[in-house]
Amino acid sequence: MCKRDFKLDLAKGFLIVLVVFGHCVQYSFGPEWLISEKFFKDVIFKTIYSFHMPLFMLISGYLFYNSNQKEFRHLIISKLKAIGIPILSYIFLCNMILYSFFLRHGNVIGIIEHYCKSVFFGMTLWFLLSLLLMILTVAILTRIFKKKYLLHIAMFTIFIASLLAPDSIIPSVHKFMFPFFCIGYITKQNDIPLYSSYQHKFLLGTLSLLSIFAICWFNKDTYIYTSGICIVGNYAEQFQIDCKRIVIALIVSYTFMQYINILARHRNVLTKKVSKLGQMSLFIYGMNTVFNIYYSKLTSILSINFHFNYLIPITITLCFLLICCWLYKLLEKTKFTCIALLGKNCVH
Repeated sequence: MCKRDFKLDLAKGFLIVLVVFGHCVQYSFGPEWLISEKFFKDVIFKTIYSFHMPLFMLISGYLFYNSNQKEFRHLIISKLKAIGIPILSYIFLCNMILYSFFLRHGNVIGIIEHYCKSVFFGMTLWFLLSLLLMILTVAILTRIFKKKYLLHIAMFTIFIASLLAPDSIIPSVHKFMFPFFCIGYITKQNDIPLYSSYQHKFLLGTLSLLSIFAICWFNKDTYIYTSGICIVGNYAEQFQIDCKRIVIALIVSYTFMQYINILARHRNVLTKKVSKLGQMSLFIYGMNTVFNIYYSKLTSILSINFHFNYLIPITITLCFLLICCWLYKLLEKTKFTCIALLGKNCVH
């Protein structure tokens, strides 16, 4: 068995906390706040969304390099079990009320159609679907192109082609994630660490300043959800936005990893707990998606609206993570729940 990388687990742990908190900032205050989209201008929300999912995908590509040494068939089956089955499980949990309504009216076909649309074309659990697509794409490319430079050319060609493909055909978020997965994979392929080995204060200060400027540069058009990625019909402006997204994400991600490298040197209660969250990131992400959907429906039905206050998302985030830790320990005792919700085969 491969030894886990504490620094990467720690990074994933902090990232999944940011994912939950970012969603809380977006969903916690009720339908009026959500419709107004004022969260796009919130500085903490901007900071989180400037890099968190790109870095998650970059780390995934970095870790996938070792997995990709397996035989192709075994690799794909193992990834479908580890990621594909949880996707199906969480999508079912997200739509239980709708499916029960369909079932009461005997509309089984409606359930199947909605389920397929949610899996392949919906935004529910989009990151896990992107991850599967990236794994499949890179696994095929690495077996076609054995030489590094040919592989890199193929990756770059697909990236350019994705910019020309309409966003309606290939969802923009998947196209946006592809270069980060490839960067992570190539980084590991060339034995390049995701952080600097030398912790000079000048380097850290410079990177921190660059990250602050990058986040200030980030605006509503920079969000992948608001402007897409296709450059056809609006080449100059859209290409600038696409490059801007990648540059900002890489700068902030690299800076973030410097701080992770520093924190990882001190294995205390906090870093150990956060690294555990990193190991549970798939489960937390899935459960958070389910929670957000039902919380939004509840606040909408009851017309519950709150005034903006960071105390609310902080409280919800902490409570949610504590519940997830408790649930994870409970679910990993049963083989069915391990496979369906945790993406694991082993039972503890």
